[in-house]
Amino acid sequence: MDRKLLIVFLIFTLSLVSLFAEGLDATLERLSGNSAQAYVGPIVSSFGSDLNGGWFHKSPKDKFIGLDFEIGVVAMGTFFGDEDDYFSTTGTFRFNRTQASQMTEDVDPSVRNYVIDAIMQQDFEVIMQGPTVVGPSDEHVEVIFPGQDVNYVGPGGVSGSAFVGEENITTEITGLLDELPAMPLAAPQVSIGTFFGTMLTARFIPAYDVPDLGEISYLGLGLQHNIKAWLPLPIPVDISLAAYIQTLKLGEYVTAKGFTSGLTVSKTFGPRMFSITPYAGYMLESSNMEFSYEFQADPDLAPINIDFKADGKNKSRLTLGSSFRLGIVNLNADYNIGDYNSVTVGLAFAF
Repeated sequence: MDRKLLIVFLIFTLSLVSLFAEGLDATLERLSGNSAQAYVGPIVSSFGSDLNGGWFHKSPKDKFIGLDFEIGVVAMGTFFGDEDDYFSTTGTFRFNRTQASQMTEDVDPSVRNYVIDAIMQQDFEVIMQGPTVVGPSDEHVEVIFPGQDVNYVGPGGVSGSAFVGEENITTEITGLLDELPAMPLAAPQVSIGTFFGTMLTARFIPAYDVPDLGEISYLGLGLQHNIKAWLPLPIPVDISLAAYIQTLKLGEYVTAKGFTSGLTVSKTFGPRMFSITPYAGYMLESSNMEFSYEFQADPDLAPINIDFKADGKNKSRLTLGSSFRLGIVNLNADYNIGDYNSVTVGLAFAF
């Protein structure tokens, strides 16, 4: 593919992902425990769906040795539903000084500061609700503290206990993507075949340094094998087995992984250089995102290391699409049906 066009897509993808990651990084620094997992849930599934999409648009030739080479770009977009805009969960939460001060307005003034210090140094079971990462940017995550006795250490090291009543705390955290309809992703893609009906496909974005975030990189590899290469039957369509694995790293902060495998079917109509190829596939898939960051509840306290892994909801997909070839230019588009629906579009030079 034209080098300038590849660079444009590369810059677009890296810029989008890096800006998103930097914003998410700053937001998660104020979230801990279950609240962080619930907040990022929709983008875990959407990123996983994007990573697992757009890998095929035909079956490889069922030849022992043949030349089939493509280089281009593929763009994916996974749709969000209305249910992805909000979350509600129970779990632990660490309050900062401002929040603890709000919670203790009715506590005896003589011990209030000690109670505030005690609150800041422990996790509490709370209810958390509000916009997710893809929710509206003008609404805030709320933390509902049910009320309980808080043990503190007072003057001279004397221990005490004070009751802190029920309180609704409105945090500064809002939806980061402001009801974005779909999560986009784009990447260069290269395919080469065939050897005994097998085609190798790869995606690669070289390591790219983003200030305050670290290196971004993306690598994906997969194989597609036409079973007609060894099945001596007059099958009117090309049937292939396929499997693909990929990893997207956003510094030391986020690692997204995807794996998909299944069955693809295609049929080409017309001569090779001027053809239409409808295709379909049924794929099983998995994806996850691993998060690692420091939760800073308050500047006066040491940060807490937070590490967790969240799985994407998509477990399978049905792909329906068509590929169009005019000379050496190939354009394809498909729709993917799963727990999270998506579309993919590919543009490549084919030889």
